[in-house]
Amino acid sequence: MKLLLVARRYPPDVRSGTETVFQNLAEQAQKHHAVRLVVGFTRDRSLVPEDAVAVDMRGMGRRQAWQALWWAAVRESRRFKPDVVLANSIEVPALGAPAVCIVHDLNFGTESRDVGTRARELFYRFKSRRLKAVVTVSQASMERLVEVGVPADRVSVIHNGVDLERFQPSSTQPLDGGLRFAYPSRILPGKGQHLAIDAFARLPKRLKQRSSLDIVGAVVDPVFLEQLKVQAFGLSVTFNTDVPAIAPFYQRADAVLFPTLMQEGFGFTAVEAMACAKPVVWSEQPAIREATGGIGLPFASGQVEEMRDQMQRLIEEPGLVEKLGAQGREYVASHYAWPSVWKRYEDLLTQVAAQGKH
Repeated sequence: MKLLLVARRYPPDVRSGTETVFQNLAEQAQKHHAVRLVVGFTRDRSLVPEDAVAVDMRGMGRRQAWQALWWAAVRESRRFKPDVVLANSIEVPALGAPAVCIVHDLNFGTESRDVGTRARELFYRFKSRRLKAVVTVSQASMERLVEVGVPADRVSVIHNGVDLERFQPSSTQPLDGGLRFAYPSRILPGKGQHLAIDAFARLPKRLKQRSSLDIVGAVVDPVFLEQLKVQAFGLSVTFNTDVPAIAPFYQRADAVLFPTLMQEGFGFTAVEAMACAKPVVWSEQPAIREATGGIGLPFASGQVEEMRDQMQRLIEEPGLVEKLGAQGREYVASHYAWPSVWKRYEDLLTQVAAQGKH
């Protein structure tokens, strides 16, 4: 099967969960099929695969960048003549081959439904009718897509995979009466790093003095980052921004926080932490509960005191840290190993390609 894979962003030029998913899909596909990759870059050409058709988006606005990717994908489709197209972007053009698009979530990087969000939802409804299939990463996301008008019979749920070799358990030396907390995620208000710091600050003094918090991730909002640094003044909080590899920060933590305010499509932070055998304190949302299998310690979204209570519980119950960590690793290994996830994608793409020949 000949596969054309199209994405506006690609690691390590850009680092986020959705792009990492697509990178893993491309690597799995290349093991079994002829693959042509069309990707954009905003930092440097060397940061995307050498054999990819790379689209230089440096200095472009959103509309101009999409047009550049659109034309590159059209040209490559005419040359490569794929059996099916898999895109990480709903804007993928009609390329002369049946197209499948992955929709990771409908939060569009914000925590509220504003006018721009509703306009994008309308576009998703319109564009989905020109695709052979839409893949989304949770049942919760499928329900949101159907809610905005995407035909239910066109949507397939395939949960994300996790690289179990990269995200794996490692031993840490326990702190005396405290825990090392970490929150790995893109740094922007909707991800709720300010809530993590607030909850940490509210821990009883005797526990807080023996604990620490790492804020880790790509900086999306530099002003927000500076606000977080002011908020964290005098606390044992460390900022690790735009790091080349995020797995070591999960591995050196004792527990992971995930207080996102966005309506997540899956909840990568929680699942990657579980793969590293770390207990997770997570914001109660349908997609995160689905992704974690309910393992971990949930709290009502935005409720800092509830979050603090769950953090304190982990500090005071060391056996719970070990128990939840082991349960999490077992769950992720049995549900999200990439070979089995890719097989579900492969079955769908094969079916779509066959339909396109009739």
